[in-house]
Amino acid sequence: MKFISICDPSRYGRPPLDVPTFYQHVAQESRVAFFHLPTDHSFTAVRTSSGQSTKLQVAPVPSDLPYDTFVNLAAQAHHTVSLDRIDLIFCRTLKPFPPGYLAQLKSWERDVKFVNRPSGIEEQIQADFLHRVAGAFTPEMLVTQDAATALAFFEQHQVVVAKWSNSCGGRGVFKIWYANQQFHTDNLFLGSQSFDTFEQVMDYLQNNSRTEPIQFVRYLSGVDQGDKRIVVVDGEIYGAYVRRSKSGHWVNNVTGDGECILAEVTAAEKEAIAGTVAAYGDRGLHTLGYDFLMDETGTWRISEINAGNIGGFARLELLTQQPVMARFVDWLIAFGQG
Repeated sequence: MKFISICDPSRYGRPPLDVPTFYQHVAQESRVAFFHLPTDHSFTAVRTSSGQSTKLQVAPVPSDLPYDTFVNLAAQAHHTVSLDRIDLIFCRTLKPFPPGYLAQLKSWERDVKFVNRPSGIEEQIQADFLHRVAGAFTPEMLVTQDAATALAFFEQHQVVVAKWSNSCGGRGVFKIWYANQQFHTDNLFLGSQSFDTFEQVMDYLQNNSRTEPIQFVRYLSGVDQGDKRIVVVDGEIYGAYVRRSKSGHWVNNVTGDGECILAEVTAAEKEAIAGTVAAYGDRGLHTLGYDFLMDETGTWRISEINAGNIGGFARLELLTQQPVMARFVDWLIAFGQG
């Protein structure tokens, strides 16, 4: 199978992360001719004069792939391949996506199969998608770009979380509360801010554009119990683990100081997955990371469904000592050749 993975290796600042580990496993697979496409090279694809094929500049991935070689793959992207000779592409580019990235990849869908279709990703990252397909399994949620509507939701729930759609790793997640006659926000990377009015909060969240819809969710007091990640591939549950902040921060991501503990998948979580996974499969989205937070009744509720470049395979393998990555690679090969 001829396989391309797209990412920016420089975004992975330390070796034991999902994408570098994934690259190492695929590189050692004799059934795969493995190529790396740097994210920015997706924009330099050239269609032949006959219009019959698209040429990409890629790096053949060597079977021996230590971390230092992985992070320098972009410098080796001088090999030309024809898109119509590729069996499968996996977009592992981290959000936020560069402007025009998904549109470019969408134009390739007629020529090649994707692990997760760019057109499906484009729809899934819209702020209201989760509410439309999973609202029965999430906390109370509102998607709006209107400050007055958002303020009414805030006044109802007193503490809320606001989320950007095109972000990852806790970077676009903000807690909002009111104290001492001011509105306050907290973000794992940007820290705490204070504002006199809710309109100023909205300007901050929308980068002063006033056009970006924001997802607002009722804050769950059980967040200190951690953030449960369940890895799902083509409807099959691979396993679950809880990420819990060692410092007690309300954001439990591993990008912060979250530590990981193997967890069980409950009947309620299986029901939530069964009730939503088809909406993603129908859009060609096959690798999913379900995130659950605990509510005040002790029930784990869906907080996010990440579609596309999810982490968790390498983490599950470390926690279970089972060949999780090999299972995933076997699925990729079967899917690419199917």
